Amino acid sequence: MENKSTHFIFDGDKVVISPDLHSVVSFLQEIEKEIESFLNFDKKLESVRKQHLETLKLIEVLAGKLKENSIDFKFTFSEHPATIAEKLKIDRPIRSEMIVLFANLETLFCLNIAYENKISDEKEIIKRVMNQDNVKDFLERFCLNQENEWCQKNPERIKHIVADDFRKLRNSLTHFFSVAKNIGVSYAVLDEKSRKLEKATNFKTKFISPEDLYEIIKGSAKLMIKRWGEDCKNDLAKNSNEFKEKILSVKSVVDNYGAMIIKNKQINI
Repeated sequence: MENKSTHFIFDGDKVVISPDLHSVVSFLQEIEKEIESFLNFDKKLESVRKQHLETLKLIEVLAGKLKENSIDFKFTFSEHPATIAEKLKIDRPIRSEMIVLFANLETLFCLNIAYENKISDEKEIIKRVMNQDNVKDFLERFCLNQENEWCQKNPERIKHIVADDFRKLRNSLTHFFSVAKNIGVSYAVLDEKSRKLEKATNFKTKFISPEDLYEIIKGSAKLMIKRWGEDCKNDLAKNSNEFKEKILSVKSVVDNYGAMIIKNKQINI
């Protein structure tokens, strides 16, 4: 442990770390990139669809010019171009998105367990993750409190969402591909209607979108990183190894159990 450098500075926007902690930050960044790619897939597809429809209009104009000038040009598509635009329409997989996001949140939970308890054994971490008191404590401290940026922006909504809502929604999605009794899932474009339904039921039914959950998760990650930075600063002032032990437990978890991204150009076989 003494040979490891564990400086960790967070100014609210960017992180400055020792090289020995690069794997931890890189691990979190790779998860963020993958999730954003998944969440934005429908937007990218819609952009391609829009460009395809614009290209079709151009083809119609060019075809008209060919006809006007009696230019004989024959080309047969394997299928009508208009059908391609229809194929690019998808039903957004909102439940799958939520499951992926809860997996992201659970990863943060596991890293926090490792950090707070200075442990890196997989079985011991899972044992603590299964403890419902630990689940509630994590959700209340990092997700559903006024320090989380999403909660600061949505003070009225957060009054009616509790840790148990999140736990039940996560379980319903992952076990039954369904939603919880008191909290459902909705698209962000339906936010206005969702808020009206919540008020109409006196908040017996609440709705959350993947965008909501992702912002909550990003706020949670920011709070964790902020805490790491503060702990590092305090321990440097006290000449203590407490933070070092904690963050090296996180590093051990990431190094031993985190997935490694291997790009095609790195494979020489």
